[in-house]
Amino acid sequence: MPPKRSASDANGSGKKSTASKSNAKAAAKKSSRRILVTAGEGQTGRLIIDLLATDDDYTSKYDELTALVFSEEAMSILEEYESVKVILYDPKDDEMLVKSMELVDTCLLIPPARKDKAKITRQLLEAAKKAKTVQNLVLLSSAGADYAERDKQPRLREFIDLEVLAMQPKGDPSTGDTGHSPCIIRAGFYAENLLLYTKQAQGEGKLPIPIGENHKFAPVALGDVAQIAAHAITSEGPHGLADDVRGQILVVTGPQLVAGAELAEAASQALGAKMQFEPITEAAAKKILNSSQGAEVDEAEREYLLEYYSLVREGKTNYTATAAMLAYFGERGQEMSEFFKTYSEEFKPKKRRMTRTKASGGAATRSRG
Repeated sequence: MPPKRSASDANGSGKKSTASKSNAKAAAKKSSRRILVTAGEGQTGRLIIDLLATDDDYTSKYDELTALVFSEEAMSILEEYESVKVILYDPKDDEMLVKSMELVDTCLLIPPARKDKAKITRQLLEAAKKAKTVQNLVLLSSAGADYAERDKQPRLREFIDLEVLAMQPKGDPSTGDTGHSPCIIRAGFYAENLLLYTKQAQGEGKLPIPIGENHKFAPVALGDVAQIAAHAITSEGPHGLADDVRGQILVVTGPQLVAGAELAEAASQALGAKMQFEPITEAAAKKILNSSQGAEVDEAEREYLLEYYSLVREGKTNYTATAAMLAYFGERGQEMSEFFKTYSEEFKPKKRRMTRTKASGGAATRSRG
């Protein structure tokens, strides 16, 4: 996905937790919880870490915070957080992974946005099972994965396989405390993925998306997903995670089901400039993703996005899921109009200057960007 803003910007509506009484008690004094977040350098992981390290709603709800990253460059990115310990993933060092898991009791497992994410996630889950200490295990999965077909949407469907692996320790006494208190968060289509089309938005006033005129989906702000994840891993109950989190599959989408034209209308109102929806083919969408516009997006993530759009075209995204947002924060989440206001500088069409040129037969105009 494209670069995101800070936690406060991405969150948009400035939510404050109004969760269970157990969380209020936990906030009264410093928690002893030790949390590991993987992958710490991804856009989702970084935003969650930012929330945990800087937001007063969360800083007292854990004792130690560790981020597992997949490159030395990522280690330097997270150095700004003095309270966050950063460890570098080594695929050949299973012993290091097990020792890292032994030092924590809570793990937020975010599959990295790369082709081998399933293999890596399996390795991390195996390390957690061997450590026998990771009581609270939260997996970030994908909404729509349960509707995906293995032969048509394999990148989406593999999240179901990972969910199965994450739930297995619950019924396996040989894994000790690991997985005793599980939770799965299925996040919907991130609204921030629309930032991939800012070139067309600014230059042509269009949102080119590979869905038809009547296909609908409910994009969710990354900040809302981060808030749900931060709440989940810091919640406390008699058996680990709070009872309103433990054993739950939390589906998180945006609050508004929109077709392409409705999305463009929300953008037009927020930006104060006309924005149009342009239905494009999957081939055209693939061309955009493979251009410089999608340069920062991993190949596996591009495949995931195209598969999600295919779910939209099949009518498998015609729902909203805001129960978790309402239960934990008392609101449905960020509306699309609020999203476009947050990113107005990126989407707002640029004014084109006009110069006069002489031509045979009279004057003509020529635009210059």
